[in-house]
Amino acid sequence: MTVPLTTQPGFTRALAAVRGAEIGLLRAVALDLVAVGEGDALRELGPEAIELIRSATGPVSVELQAHATADGATTFLGRASHGIAVSAHLSLVAGEPREYLRATIRLVGTHGSVLVDLLRPLLDVRTAAGARQVRFGPPGTQIPAADAADTLSAIAESARSGRAKSTTW
Repeated sequence: MTVPLTTQPGFTRALAAVRGAEIGLLRAVALDLVAVGEGDALRELGPEAIELIRSATGPVSVELQAHATADGATTFLGRASHGIAVSAHLSLVAGEPREYLRATIRLVGTHGSVLVDLLRPLLDVRTAAGARQVRFGPPGTQIPAADAADTLSAIAESARSGRAKSTTW
């Protein structure tokens, strides 16, 4: 979890869809972060969540309501001063090493939405014109299919790095 999610190519592409009015005016931001780690989810994942939401909404004031469970998961809902609804779910699964298990953000506009899986090089764009999937990230190397363990490791690394990998089964 050392690379900020705000620098992921899919998130940058999603912000371009918002700023280019591809999905109309932004009306809602929904974030879901689940990671392996120890401690309180809000303390561990909160700064990253705030940066992702702030990047999408711009610098605004937000009124929030939050709920925390006994195991440290936190959900918060709110409305930004210019009418954008924001929500986030943050939770940690006990263990090491620290890594994201799930990191998604949905940006909803007046004419469509963008769902970004921040751990994979693909985003789902839905507009009035229809739905499509957009790949992003630099192309990677061909993975030899000879060794299944190496192939699966390379696919997992691809998911974490945002670099496309390919193999033939």
